[in-house]
Amino acid sequence: MTTYPVFDIPYKTAYSTAIEFNTQINKKMKGREQRYPVWTYPKRTFTLSFDKNFKGRKKLEDFFIEAAGRAGKFEFVWDKAKGGNGQTYLCTFDSDIYKQNIDEFGFSESELKLVCIDDFPVDPVESLDFYHSAKSETTIEFYTIIDKFFTARNERKSYWNNPKKSWTLTFDKNAGTRKKLEDFFIAKRGKFRSFEWKWKKELGGDDKTYTVRFDEDTLQSNIDEYGYGEIQVKLKEVFPTPSPFDDLEKDEVIPRKLLKIQLEGGSIYILDNETMQSLNYNGEDYLGAPLKLDKIKKDDNSGVSRLNITLSNVGLSISGIIGQRGDVITNAPAVLTLVFLDVDTNTLLPQYTQVLFAGRCNNLKLGYEDATMDIESSLGGYEIQAPIMKYRTTCQVRRFKDCRCGYTGTETKCDRTFARCKELGNEENFRGFPQMYNELVIKV
Repeated sequence: MTTYPVFDIPYKTAYSTAIEFNTQINKKMKGREQRYPVWTYPKRTFTLSFDKNFKGRKKLEDFFIEAAGRAGKFEFVWDKAKGGNGQTYLCTFDSDIYKQNIDEFGFSESELKLVCIDDFPVDPVESLDFYHSAKSETTIEFYTIIDKFFTARNERKSYWNNPKKSWTLTFDKNAGTRKKLEDFFIAKRGKFRSFEWKWKKELGGDDKTYTVRFDEDTLQSNIDEYGYGEIQVKLKEVFPTPSPFDDLEKDEVIPRKLLKIQLEGGSIYILDNETMQSLNYNGEDYLGAPLKLDKIKKDDNSGVSRLNITLSNVGLSISGIIGQRGDVITNAPAVLTLVFLDVDTNTLLPQYTQVLFAGRCNNLKLGYEDATMDIESSLGGYEIQAPIMKYRTTCQVRRFKDCRCGYTGTETKCDRTFARCKELGNEENFRGFPQMYNELVIKV
């Protein structure tokens, strides 16, 4: 089991923490939208401030040099006394640069950002009904398309039948309530899930309930003494979309790509660009890692389909395989599979699994950061993707007595005409169009 150093250097009571998701939003007609969570778990960033004397400064510098110099990871316990949750996070520094402002007698002020994946379970929170500051912002928005050039006609068309409202709310909360707000944000996966929210009259609202979502994928908390924190939240109204799927499946089943490169002595398993540590498929663990896929290209001259992929080589994982075992990747079988994940349970739905592409690896190129290669498929052994078809009066079968011709008699010659085929009693297998004209002239 790997052991990591612990970052236990005291920091100021005033600091900030941010939760960040990655949501892709596809706009639809009449203001509706379909949302897709690119990340399963959020990225969390701690921005810590330090005010140190010379001795404390030296300790901080030594830890930074030790961790950053070997590109290692370290553990950080989010102290409950400072508004944290007591959990231990596996972090890295956000930057290779550590800057300090030196004052009199060697005192320094500095700031460090710690980055990690926050995959801890959250407590269920029913609704966003926390008290917020009465001072807030609200906007009303339409979506109108206008002529690019101003003319007397000045054509305009509104693509929304109704306006959308949005709100900017400020919450000033203690550690307990702030954690509930963070848990609610994580449960909604940032922008991904919509929810019901009542704009209360006593807080300047109209007492109506709106269907909304978070307007940003990042939730930042500025934390002060005793864990009190100020959080600004942006909400955006959404128009519910009728779905043909069951409520359980509506927008809750998401695709994920899995790449397997089969190698003797240990294969490569990659889960496409995920913050999830790993995903088990067919008894094999696919690791969340960078994976870039190009479009599938077909070469009509050589009859080969080709998919270019880019893998991370930052940790020298690909170079290490080549260095230890030689070029075992070239000509190795590779399969790209599309699986579907239930967002609520992070479990696979096997009935929807499909293979997107399969072939063998070729054209491997290694760099300091990336490894690129092609996955090539020879179209199942065929030289072309479809048989050559010609519409003509004579038979298309190239070889007399082959499986398409079907003639099994003693004759050895055929001129491919329908008359000859009929003469041989094989007209049912004739592969031509005898009713067509031999020659047709069109006058215009």
